Amino acid sequence: MSGSIRGRLRRFTTSVDQSDGLTSAQRTAILQGYEEALGSEGPPRLVLIGEAGVGKSTTVNALFNAGQAVGHSRATTDRAWTIPVQEVSGSNGTLEVVDMPGLGDDITNYRRYVDLYREILPTADAIVWIHPAKDRMVHLVQQALADLFGPSPELVGRLVFGLNKADEMGPHDWNTRANLPSELQRAALREREEDFTRRIARVLPAWQGRAVSYAALRFYNLTALFKEMMYAVPEQRRWVLEQRMDLADFTALVDRKLLQAATATTLAEVPADDPEPPARPEPVADQREQPRIQPPRSVADALAVLSDAQWRELHADRTRFQEFVRRVERGNGL
Repeated sequence: MSGSIRGRLRRFTTSVDQSDGLTSAQRTAILQGYEEALGSEGPPRLVLIGEAGVGKSTTVNALFNAGQAVGHSRATTDRAWTIPVQEVSGSNGTLEVVDMPGLGDDITNYRRYVDLYREILPTADAIVWIHPAKDRMVHLVQQALADLFGPSPELVGRLVFGLNKADEMGPHDWNTRANLPSELQRAALREREEDFTRRIARVLPAWQGRAVSYAALRFYNLTALFKEMMYAVPEQRRWVLEQRMDLADFTALVDRKLLQAATATTLAEVPADDPEPPARPEPVADQREQPRIQPPRSVADALAVLSDAQWRELHADRTRFQEFVRRVERGNGL
């Protein structure tokens, strides 16, 4: 039994034990039944859709700390019509992954693939469609969605769209030291997400999700992608997916010197976008006026003036870290 399940069982046991409306025998029966149910619950099944090379295996590895084989020069999954269910071992438990063949490899295969998809999709807890962030061509995706989900509208809610390889989005100036998109890239990614979401909603009006841009190889924005997956899974099965989550830490790819600078113990705090000018000291005879405090010259300088507590707070929240870098870059014209 995994640690997540044990924790869930402990919380449930405490709740049952504190209930005054149950006899001892009833408590025992409820706890025994609940433990058996937890142990017999099947692993989450993810059906992955996307062309070869889009990063399906890499995405699974980044979300669940799994050991999926990753192919670079050719497709990792090279199957014709039989799609075996792969049992993938994540750090927090197993999950089932069905890697579907790409719908766009050849027009002669399309109808047969559609029939195969219609057989497999109803078995999924979540259907994760992965598309390159920089690829604006979605006509094939729209056509396939109409063919696959038109006859099965009950499956629309299980759909998740991830726009992978966000670091390859124009203008191709990813901040490699901070492992974050530049200000221009961030704006382009937001626009891409909104455009992709509108195009999907055009053919699937019942879909209520949103496309999420991320970078599996750089561990960027995995939290947002996983959140969309949680919403897509039927509510009674969400805990099964949640307990297997083990997101890769994007700060693992942040420049080491930058991280070391951030752990330095200081008393100063990084100024906001438009800091108030410091008060001028009272004139003192035969003494020059003290210089103004200058803003940090770089992200590394900005991190270096954080206290330990401030760094821990920033390190624990990717969104705050991203906003921090944005403020420093904007304030210094970097």
